[in-house]
Amino acid sequence: MRATPRLFATALALGLAPFAATDAHAQAGTAGTPPAATTPSARDANPVTPTPQAPDMPTYLGMLDRGIVDLREEISRAESGGGRSTQPGATSPGMIHLMQKVRESWQIAQRAPRGFNGNADYDQTMRDMRARFSELGPQHVEAPQAVESARGALQSLEKLRQAAAASAPS
Repeated sequence: MRATPRLFATALALGLAPFAATDAHAQAGTAGTPPAATTPSARDANPVTPTPQAPDMPTYLGMLDRGIVDLREEISRAESGGGRSTQPGATSPGMIHLMQKVRESWQIAQRAPRGFNGNADYDQTMRDMRARFSELGPQHVEAPQAVESARGALQSLEKLRQAAAASAPS
């Protein structure tokens, strides 16, 4: 008779375990599933979220500021020797990081709040950033060319920031 309470406790624990695991996955997200939707912010400009727009213009300006600083720092790192390849013919880790920062800054730019994302300045910046990112495509890119493309993306981001600030309500 002593096995019955133990058997009951084991069955109960096994029955509840799938619910606990499901709740943990819903909170943390898995590799293929994004976590619960969050709103972009200056601190986390690229959250994994199905709604990419910044909630308002001040938040978007903060996101752009953060993206500009990050891209500027990555360009500086690349210029100071981060572009050295570890193997002949391979893209260096520094250039890979630079390409990632350009992609992240493009994604930040795309998160414009409603009302600004149809603006002519916004549309032009998106075309410029797409062109800059395509220059850094999957082919091997030499460090000087990659840095120059990243500088162009930075200029586009700075222009977008100026246009966004000008259109922000006072």
